[in-house]
Amino acid sequence: MIDSEVSPTTFSVAKFCASSVALFVKLPLETVLRRGQVAVLSTPAYVRAIESAANVRTKGLATAGEMETIVPMGRFNGVFGTMYTIVSEEGSRPAAVPPPTSKTAAKKGRATASEGVDRKGQGLPGLWRGWKVSWWGLVGLWAAGIASIGGDGEF
Repeated sequence: MIDSEVSPTTFSVAKFCASSVALFVKLPLETVLRRGQVAVLSTPAYVRAIESAANVRTKGLATAGEMETIVPMGRFNGVFGTMYTIVSEEGSRPAAVPPPTSKTAAKKGRATASEGVDRKGQGLPGLWRGWKVSWWGLVGLWAAGIASIGGDGEF
């Protein structure tokens, strides 16, 4: 029930908040989508189709008939399986440093045994990689809209 004509400021803020929420829902799904696309394109049938269409060995294809990519491809295990794999199995992230267990260790500054160990998986931030660029793009568009004072696309 928020109208851009009646309450433009409220409409602008609501639109910005809705776009931000949409961004954080969309990024993990786009990651899974891209992995699914690469999984399909790297199947032997597609690789053979590319080779036969070019009628020569196409650049970017390995000798074993597999797709060669610049960035290593991640596995596709369905929507939720891929998300779980990214969060818990792929890559690594630093482990949280636990507090010292005794007063003497805290006073002497001794490191505990688990401080240097990395945890397996990228964690939840692995699903939202690239959010900063997209979010700042939203902020920039919103600020430009506020600065234009409702010019409706006029410069």
